[in-house]
Parts: sequence; C-alpha cells; structure tokens
Amino acid sequence: METYVGYIKTPQDALIVFEACRRGQLDRVQRRLSTKERIHIRSGSVFAWDEREAGMRRWTDGRTWSPSRVLGSFLTYRELDTKRRPRRSKAAAACSYKQDGLIKQSFSICTATNQKLHLISYYTKTDVLTGRLKQPSADPMLSQIVVPKGLYPELNPLDTSGGHSATIHNMRQASMSSPTM
Repeated sequence: METYVGYIKTPQDALIVFEACRRGQLDRVQRRLSTKERIHIRSGSVFAWDEREAGMRRWTDGRTWSPSRVLGSFLTYRELDTKRRPRRSKAAAACSYKQDGLIKQSFSICTATNQKLHLISYYTKTDVLTGRLKQPSADPMLSQIVVPKGLYPELNPLDTSGGHSATIHNMRQASMSSPTM
C-alpha cells in the first residue's frame, strides 16, 4: 500500500523516492486508497504517484486537516480533533489540533518528460524529534540513488533544505512551551 516508510525532510528526499519508483525499486500508488486501507495510514507512511498513471490529482485520506501552511517546498497540514467539545466559538473548534495527531506533508513536481508526480507523507512530531523515522537519503536501500540532472527542472538543485530545519526548531520550541502542539 505505502510507497515508503520514513520521513521526507527535504525535496531531495522526495526526489529520491520518485527516482526509486521510476527505477522500479519502490511502487507508486496506482489508485485511491480504500476505506480499509486509509485506516492503516500511520506516522512514516509515504505515498507517491504519477497523476496520469493513477488517474488522480488530489489525495484523499478521510481525515480532517488544518489549512495548509507553506514550509519550503512542501505544503504541510495538521490533523484536527474531530471530537465535539463545547466551545465558546466556532472558530476555536475549527482550530483544535488532535493531540499526538499526524502531520501531513505534500510535494508535487513536473518532470522534464511532463509527468506530474505527487508525494504525500505522514509523521508525528515525536517520531521526527526522536529520530524514529529514517530519511530516504539516509536509508541504505535508497541512499545510493543519484537523481539525474535535468529530470526535475522545476526544483533548483541547490534548494534541498525544504525549510524543515526551521520546522524542527519550531517543533522543539513548541514542545518546550506547550504540551499539545
């Protein structure tokens, strides 16, 4: 079901997953997940697909997410708590993050051959901060993959940070000051 299990920290990690799929080392998603399959999404789940091949542009997982935030080359979402609790305002209820909920990250790119590729990854703050999830660039199975120059022209080859150094720093700061990030 999953393309990979780990943490996509940088655009380079996403490109390694796409390249591993192109070479047949990892499997791309070919269709939407069933309701039963969606239940198994967990921290570390990574899904990659080709828009034309899978016949889908948008990913659906049946969960409720915050509005997107741009972090480097990624769109990032936080899982919302859908349990009904008495609130003073509807706005407060709309922004209630699920305690220990998932964070969803989205990355899309168009290749030099005009393929539109998408990647969705899920992780928890705890799993990232404790190093439980391996990055593709540090995975012995994938770390030797060299992404061909020119295949992904939309991405500046020097931009491999993805803005995630700041994200992890902010996660650490928030976990020191707030128990419910």
